[in-house]
Amino acid sequence: MSTPLPIDSRLLASVEDLPLLAQTIVEGFLAGLHRSPFLGYSTEFASYRQYVQGDNLRHLDWKVWARSDALYVKQFEDDTNYRGQIYLDTSASMDFGTGPAHKFTFGRLLAAALAHLMILQRDAPGLVLFGPDSRQAIPCAASRNQALELFTALAQAQAGGKTIVGSDLFGIVQAMVRRGLSVVISDFFTTDDSGFELLRQLHAHRQETIVFHLLSPEELELPETGEWILEDSETGEERVVHLDDVREGYRQRLDAFCDRLKNTCEGYEFDYVRLSTGEPLDQALMAYLERRGHR
Repeated sequence: MSTPLPIDSRLLASVEDLPLLAQTIVEGFLAGLHRSPFLGYSTEFASYRQYVQGDNLRHLDWKVWARSDALYVKQFEDDTNYRGQIYLDTSASMDFGTGPAHKFTFGRLLAAALAHLMILQRDAPGLVLFGPDSRQAIPCAASRNQALELFTALAQAQAGGKTIVGSDLFGIVQAMVRRGLSVVISDFFTTDDSGFELLRQLHAHRQETIVFHLLSPEELELPETGEWILEDSETGEERVVHLDDVREGYRQRLDAFCDRLKNTCEGYEFDYVRLSTGEPLDQALMAYLERRGHR
């Protein structure tokens, strides 16, 4: 069973050095006091566009209307903080492993580290928990209390139940009205292709997306030998297997699954990062950001 999250102060202290390696991940993610290239309403004029129903009438250019009898809205560069939505899988399949290699503990620490980085750079992180049901646990914001609220929500989150990626989660994605960064933290173990549908939805809504695919050491390499009783953590189904008989087939199926997920991400121009929960998180995260920075 997953336990309350011990926020690792050493980890959160160590990630403060990561912006030096990660300034090119996405515009606005770790760029400090940045100016967003995405259009909104602020103080510096960018361009005009035609008025559409629902636009704020305060931004109509009445001088243009007087000259042309057409309604145009002023657009400005948006100086507001960049939104970073973190999607964390809370299904029972994440409740696997022991100690620091426990997948859900590892996933929560990863979410905490990324949220901490965003907050350091005055960006606006938010948290979505998805599993048996999905909810916007913490809305995207850059408020003074955002760090405390995020870490509290992560500390209290529990893993359990089936992975159900459906309309409630897609509704959260569809409610995003502006581009931003989306981070998906999951093992992607579902009984159907709904995890892939989440990626399609994020792509359709033009979200810059990073997928962290978490697998435990035991999932990457079946342990020991002999006869084992394997239990599906989400359905409770049990099966007796001799590991030596299934090892090669298991490895091939796992590799094929990971390749499919990676190829899907690359097709959407998402970053795909497979992480073993047996690795130190700060080292794994730093290695990824360093690779990204070199690109």
